Amino acid sequence: MRPTSRCVALIALIVAANAQSVEELKGESVESASTSTGSSQEEEPKEAWMRAPSGGVAVRSGEDALLTCVVLGAKGKPVLWRRASDRQLLTAGGVRVTRDDRVRVLHDDSEEPLQGPGIAKGGDVWALVIKSVKASDAGLYMCELNTEPPVRSFHRLTVISRGLTPPENTNVTDSYSANLPTLSPLALAHNYTDCCIAANVSKACLGFCSIQTILEGTGQDPETCQPDFPSIVKCMADGRNHVPCCVQERVPDICQDVCRGEFTPVTDNIKTHYSCAAYMEKTLACIVEGIELLPSPPEDVEVETLNEKQLNVSWNPPIENTDTVTEYIVNVTALRSFDAHLIDPSESSMKNTSVKMSQPVTHRLPANKTFLVLNDLLPFTMYEITVTSYNVHGSSLPSYAIRSLTLTPGKMKTTKVSPAPKLPDVRACCVNAGVNHFGCVDKLCDPTKTFEIGLQVTDLMICAPWAGTTFGCLVNGMDHSPCCRARGLPESCLPLCSGNVTNLDFNHFKCLRYMSSYTNCLLRGYGVLPGPPTRLHLTNIDTDYAVVHWSQPAALPDTVQYYNLHYKAVAVGDDYRVLEKIHSPFILEDLESNSDYEIYVEAVNEHGVGDASPRLIFRTQSQALEQEEEQATYYNVTACCERVAVAGVCMPLCSYDAKMSDLRALAPLCAQEFHKLLRCGAGGRNHEACCARRGVPANCRGVCAGAYTGGINTCVPYIGNIVQCFEEGTGLLPGPPREVHAIVSTTGDKATGFLDWSAPEDGANATSYVVHWQRVGNNSQPYYYNTLQLDNQINTTDSMANIENLEVNATYHVFVVAVNEHGTSLPSSMLLINITSNTQEQSVSGIPSPPHSLSVSSHSATWLTLTWQPPQFSHPDEKISYTLYYKSPTQLGQGNVTMVNTTVPGHTLEKLTPNTQYVCWVKAHAAAGESLPSETLLAWTDPAYPAYVEPPTVNPVNLVVEGSSMTILCIAMGTPTPTISLYISGHLIRQVETRHMVTVIHNVTRDMDQISCYADNGYGTPMQASRKINISHVPTIQASGITMAAAGDSVILECRVEALPKPTIAFWRDPNGRTPVIDGPNYTIQLLSDPEEQTKYTMRLIIKKIADTDEGDYFCHAENAFGKTLRPVSVRLRPSTPHHNVTECCIQMNVSSACVDACSFHLDMDNIMDRPECMNDFDKLMKCAADGSDHRSCCASWGVPRNCLELCRGGTVARSCALQHARRALACFRDSGARLPGPPRSLKAHTAPTPHSVLLSWEPPAKNPQTVYLYRVFWRAYGAKVPEKLDTSETSVVLTGLQDDVRYECVVKAANEAGTSSLSQSIMFTTAGQETGAAAAPVAAGGAATAVGVAVACLLVAAILAAAALYYRHRKNLRLKAQGGVAFENPSYLREPAPIPDTTITNGSVPNGNANAGNGVVNGNGVSMSTAWRQETLQNPTTATQREVDPTLYEELKLGQDGAGFKRLKP
Repeated sequence: MRPTSRCVALIALIVAANAQSVEELKGESVESASTSTGSSQEEEPKEAWMRAPSGGVAVRSGEDALLTCVVLGAKGKPVLWRRASDRQLLTAGGVRVTRDDRVRVLHDDSEEPLQGPGIAKGGDVWALVIKSVKASDAGLYMCELNTEPPVRSFHRLTVISRGLTPPENTNVTDSYSANLPTLSPLALAHNYTDCCIAANVSKACLGFCSIQTILEGTGQDPETCQPDFPSIVKCMADGRNHVPCCVQERVPDICQDVCRGEFTPVTDNIKTHYSCAAYMEKTLACIVEGIELLPSPPEDVEVETLNEKQLNVSWNPPIENTDTVTEYIVNVTALRSFDAHLIDPSESSMKNTSVKMSQPVTHRLPANKTFLVLNDLLPFTMYEITVTSYNVHGSSLPSYAIRSLTLTPGKMKTTKVSPAPKLPDVRACCVNAGVNHFGCVDKLCDPTKTFEIGLQVTDLMICAPWAGTTFGCLVNGMDHSPCCRARGLPESCLPLCSGNVTNLDFNHFKCLRYMSSYTNCLLRGYGVLPGPPTRLHLTNIDTDYAVVHWSQPAALPDTVQYYNLHYKAVAVGDDYRVLEKIHSPFILEDLESNSDYEIYVEAVNEHGVGDASPRLIFRTQSQALEQEEEQATYYNVTACCERVAVAGVCMPLCSYDAKMSDLRALAPLCAQEFHKLLRCGAGGRNHEACCARRGVPANCRGVCAGAYTGGINTCVPYIGNIVQCFEEGTGLLPGPPREVHAIVSTTGDKATGFLDWSAPEDGANATSYVVHWQRVGNNSQPYYYNTLQLDNQINTTDSMANIENLEVNATYHVFVVAVNEHGTSLPSSMLLINITSNTQEQSVSGIPSPPHSLSVSSHSATWLTLTWQPPQFSHPDEKISYTLYYKSPTQLGQGNVTMVNTTVPGHTLEKLTPNTQYVCWVKAHAAAGESLPSETLLAWTDPAYPAYVEPPTVNPVNLVVEGSSMTILCIAMGTPTPTISLYISGHLIRQVETRHMVTVIHNVTRDMDQISCYADNGYGTPMQASRKINISHVPTIQASGITMAAAGDSVILECRVEALPKPTIAFWRDPNGRTPVIDGPNYTIQLLSDPEEQTKYTMRLIIKKIADTDEGDYFCHAENAFGKTLRPVSVRLRPSTPHHNVTECCIQMNVSSACVDACSFHLDMDNIMDRPECMNDFDKLMKCAADGSDHRSCCASWGVPRNCLELCRGGTVARSCALQHARRALACFRDSGARLPGPPRSLKAHTAPTPHSVLLSWEPPAKNPQTVYLYRVFWRAYGAKVPEKLDTSETSVVLTGLQDDVRYECVVKAANEAGTSSLSQSIMFTTAGQETGAAAAPVAAGGAATAVGVAVACLLVAAILAAAALYYRHRKNLRLKAQGGVAFENPSYLREPAPIPDTTITNGSVPNGNANAGNGVVNGNGVSMSTAWRQETLQNPTTATQREVDPTLYEELKLGQDGAGFKRLKP
């Protein structure tokens, strides 16, 4: 074999597929209504035509296919694309007609010319696009122009499976690459896909139908293709015999089935689980080489029976490598010779039978001869014949085997069939009787076509007028009623059989289903059909076949062309199975053993099928009896397992036909029983030679000798190889000798040993024995399990032997093995002979060899687990037990040795002392005696260490999904083994004493995020390690409900989302139609993360200047990898109300009549500025224009200085402020005046039922009362500078902690989402109630210079507070909305700090009389009291001189966040 590389790319398949498509397309014709000839390419064609496609399109599965159709001269007529197989319309023009959305048309209507001959413009090209093609898309497609006649072109699409295409990376090499043969590309591209398809290999497994793809990787899972491997391997071998090459490459015989084109499917039987992976590349290399060199089998092999002694064999030369064939070999095997007495005596004079099976006979023929006449054969004997092709390189596999029977003596093959009698001339009878309808004459007057009437009811209706004539002619003057009645025709149809039909009606329609039986009765009555075959009988009934015989029918025997055999299994109740066109004798094969069958035969001539022969019932022989006879002499492995007391649960493994599923299931339970199973499986025989031949590696061959080793797990892939050797060896290898014993006698300084033993009881007989002996000394080689040879040997054919010249005062080991031509047995026992000088004569019996390989398999501080190997020399069915001895060297005295009895080769010593040395050894016990001690083992227990636990490991890593499962691993260290406890979110889940605890938690919830592993072993301090995990879950959404807004407002719709991982969001208008809200000029979409909780987010939709079209429902949509959620949120426009009537207010405020005309629904600023006399009423006009609302936020956002903000709520300011900022203030009045609330009304104080308290109440404002969600109450002791304050959503509140002898003053303001009102009228009260007519304390006027003096400092502090307010609004606005049910859509309002909910007010009262921001009080309705609103004042509306003044910079900084920016009252 020549070396090569595996890096050759598999291009041949694609090239071949494309070449085939091209060849097929060369034969395709292009239909056209007329063909334009002689015109140039640039001219517009006079008639429509299409360019023939240049070739087919081949694409890989999953890619997009593009089929191009060029149509010239379409002249506006539509172009259609169809699937040619079923003519299904796919597209019409540019419109997709089919429901398959993968299909579409590419077409350019432009008039620009395109490159290429014959294409006038872009509109001439119509391309069919099929997205993500599948295998079912392959085939012919038709491009059609809707003309008369239509113009068509055909386009072939080939879809190539990805398993058949070369892999992306072909630079894969391995250690075998250098040894592969150098092969031609044709050999490497050996592609047998067509053969696989013909053998019904599934499409998913076609990747294995190419040598190249197998070498480079098919990408398919071999497990799923196991059912197809027999067909794939047969196609791969391609009929060539690759076994000689595989033998040369040292492929084991068990792995040579693939070299023969066979495949042993992997079943649950343990014998099918053998490993050939190491030889697969060598096997493939042999196959690749053989495909190129070897011939294929001969074709069309036929065998023809000439007479009782001759068969003619013929064949055709092989298809592959025909020219290299040098000869053919015909193999002839006589399978069985049939008993002559079972044959008709008139047919045979044979008196005796020959052997049942003969040796094959081969005939060699030269390559130019393709037939052979076999002579001198036995009469009535079945022969199996195969033909094989040979050349100088090797041979093909034999052709399919053909079985044939020679004839009985005196019988020659019939070569001529006589013609059957002619049918009566029914057609002439009908024509003469006046039937003139051609269809009726053709069908009702031809007895061979009457069965066709059953296909058409209309035929019977049309021919009804001539029914009496036609059916009368058909019966030909005879009454066929008895036959029809016997065939099951109903009584209403019998007149058709007698010819007595006058007319046809619907009652005769039921007869149509019986027309086939009616026709058969006519032909039978005419006497043109053969009779039933006679003398039906069987011979040579076996377990799976029988030979059926019959004789010719009595009627018309010479007209019979062939016979039909019908048979069925009686017990199953199936329908008859039919074997057509056969002759007697016939071998009926593929039968079930010990089953009843029913058969009959029919004769057939040119007119039809004759009557059936009588039925015959027979039973096949029982295969179970044959198997029992064969197995009687075999070794009984199950009985061995019972004798050595294998556990009952493990008995299913004690069989050479054990199931692999049982081995997997019982392995943990039967680990201690494996040594018994192996001993019984080996049966005391040495199977190492077989295992070596079948590819078992050297390190596993000890198992073949029944030796259980700790590394047996590495030998599991070869378990099928080993079990097959076990089963094969039971019939070939000798069993072990039994009852070995010796008598030793001493004479002087020499001794002689007389050995005697019993021959093996089961299995193959031993032909000789080998006695091994060796003196044991201090320098002797240590004993190992595979030491099956000693220094001295004696060969003998008797069951006894003498060992002479043994030395005195010495010890000898002796054992005996049985031998035959196939191999040896194992020793059944060992003799230990101790010769002393005073020994005259002693008898020694065989004992088991000592246990060996004593070792510590695991250990801890308080226990040791010891394991050892069973004795190598013991009888397989000998029951063995063990005694384990151990002691500590610190314990003196022989009595301190502890003994433990066990039946398994292993034991755990418990309750030991930490960090202590122990001495251990083992003895084996059998019925013959006690073995010598094993080697001595010194073992230490571990020191004690406190428990240490690692943080828990969770799988899947970072992908725990709510509702799924997670696996938690707790690993703890420490000696002795600690007890591990698993806690999840503080709850104890599991507690086990181990070092590695794996726990699977099902149905995980999102609160299981804290996982802790706790370990304690009683030494030191227990330890705990924890881990917090993220539990992924489907998004959940909390929507803000319905938001009210006025037209033109900026509205914010928010949804609270909780999800992991981070979701993608969208806002939809229509969840069904999926109409999205697009982020643009009018809409802003935001996703804000909660800085404290990673899984929580805020979805925000900002609608700028809301209009009528924006009103309605919106849907918050959040989606991540685990699901999606949709929740509605709505916005509604409140009815617009007209602005406050400024004229009425001006009249009430006594504005001069000359300036009243400047008052309207909006104050006319230009009218005021033009008339200086109106400047005196300017404060009154601004107060009326403010309409009781606080517009300072609006003004501040437009840059109005702080000392002028009083103007924006109708207060008195310096004239400079009025001149500079009045227009901006009026603009704010117009923009937000209709949305802001008015001041609360009718503020009153009442006596409270509790001491030191007062009840305040008021009425909602007259302006926008329905929008108010919050009231802010200010009060202070009369004359105090700093007011107290609280927030409430109710129209009353109880103030507590007041002093009875102190007067208090109070005001209230209202707030909605747009902003706040101005202050209400102030009142004076005590704990006894409101003081009638009392006014608030006056506020002394201050110069404007004071405010201007600190303006710069105030602006600096205001900027700082504005930034803090923006952050505070971002953190808390959603919480406030959730509590009060109000949406904060107005950005100007959000500039004011939101409340912080901390402490709850009970029943609306403020405890301790302290409502300042530091306490963070919340009223009973959940509205928080927090930092006071900026720039508030206690103002007496009736006193024009009262006003707020700016605090000093020191005061603002001293008050901090709770008080910064607040006005103070200046007395």
